[in-house]
Amino acid sequence: MSIQSMVWALEQQEIKDSTCRHVLLCLANYAGSDGRGAFPSALTLATDTGLSERTVRYKLDALEAAGLIRRGNQSIAAAYIDRHDRRPVVYDLIEKRGAPDAPRSERGANEDATGCSSEQNGVQMTTERGAAAAPNTSSIRQLPVNKPKEGADKSAGVQAKGKSSKFDPLTAKPENASETAWADFCDMRKAKRAPLTRRACELIAKKLANHPEPDAVLDKSTASSWSDVYPDSVLPGAGAKNGKPSAFNNLPNHTPDMYQEVQDGRSNF
Repeated sequence: MSIQSMVWALEQQEIKDSTCRHVLLCLANYAGSDGRGAFPSALTLATDTGLSERTVRYKLDALEAAGLIRRGNQSIAAAYIDRHDRRPVVYDLIEKRGAPDAPRSERGANEDATGCSSEQNGVQMTTERGAAAAPNTSSIRQLPVNKPKEGADKSAGVQAKGKSSKFDPLTAKPENASETAWADFCDMRKAKRAPLTRRACELIAKKLANHPEPDAVLDKSTASSWSDVYPDSVLPGAGAKNGKPSAFNNLPNHTPDMYQEVQDGRSNF
């Protein structure tokens, strides 16, 4: 656990998404004192935050795009986990620590000054009889806290703003669709290297607004690797079959009068 890293994570105000801030705080809990070498698995972060593993991975991508974390030294995880397919990603927090300690000659008063007693590391060099001992400042030293610098370079500010404004399609879920169906559709689009834009999410939500089976429509597009949704391709009631509509369309409704017997005793079929 790194107190410095967790304090730094709490002070990051540029991220407005509460789930992103929660993931960043939990990730900082696994970083070293220098903010490096955090490699909890997505399952561990999901347990800590109460989010799904898929959502945790999306939030880590968003934090990396915002410039708050970056990929670190992956050999750290390799030293603990032999199997390559089981190693989580190692992340470093992008933070700047406080100023280094002052040189020893600057900590106390000048030894050559008349009538002054110098102090180094809490030890009083020359004291009169009965004088109080100098406090040991090393035991009460406050933790350095990184605060955003004011007046940073304008170009760097514009670049950071562009990274932090990266759109997350999970936040634009249609109101009548479930989180699971929408997340699966977003994953499929991302795998096709065609991530959803804000405008695309608005159009999809408009198409699904009045459909009785929005999850079935999304599931069919996901299974078919369609980049768009087609509400007309899913019949009402298809959600009862996990989003897979019947392969036979326009079949007549069967009623009892279709199977009445004729007068000669034979069935009418």
